[in-house]
Amino acid sequence: MRGVLRGLAVVVKDIEFGRRLYKEGFYGRFLGYDKVRREEVDRINAPLVLALYEALYLVERGVLEVVTDSGEKITQTRLVELGREKLKNFDEIYKIYKYFRDLGYVVKSGLKFGALFSVYEKGPGIDHAPMVVVFLEPDKGISATDITRGGRLGHSVKKTFTLATVLKNTGEVILLGFSWARL
Repeated sequence: MRGVLRGLAVVVKDIEFGRRLYKEGFYGRFLGYDKVRREEVDRINAPLVLALYEALYLVERGVLEVVTDSGEKITQTRLVELGREKLKNFDEIYKIYKYFRDLGYVVKSGLKFGALFSVYEKGPGIDHAPMVVVFLEPDKGISATDITRGGRLGHSVKKTFTLATVLKNTGEVILLGFSWARL
């Protein structure tokens, strides 16, 4: 099945294929809709919009082919190049996304929480995301104020505030989670 590259997103115009992707892994979001529960998907009659990292993940798995408006195939290598050209730290962000997906989690945008990702065990409408993930650039420090701010954010939305980075020398994803404790 195909998706059309539009800027930094890939639009799946085939409504049935978009519904299937969403049902199977909560990939993307339907144009004009915020959170859609799995049982509501069959009533949605809108294209599915995938973030570039989601599309890349599906291309790697042979589930999706990405094309231009004129139908020219965009290779996996070119998708990575586009990500690197347009998004700072694309490789690391994608690696973190892939890390959680490969472990079976559902990964959605965390923008409304001031984070990179919201990570669900089952998916939106089924459970609440237990974790918000903030990207920490390799070789950059973080202040105590940043940690406190993140911890307060995580506490206020009842989620574990998680810092994620990728080690430059090994490519290993490193996570550090914070939650409030009563002492």
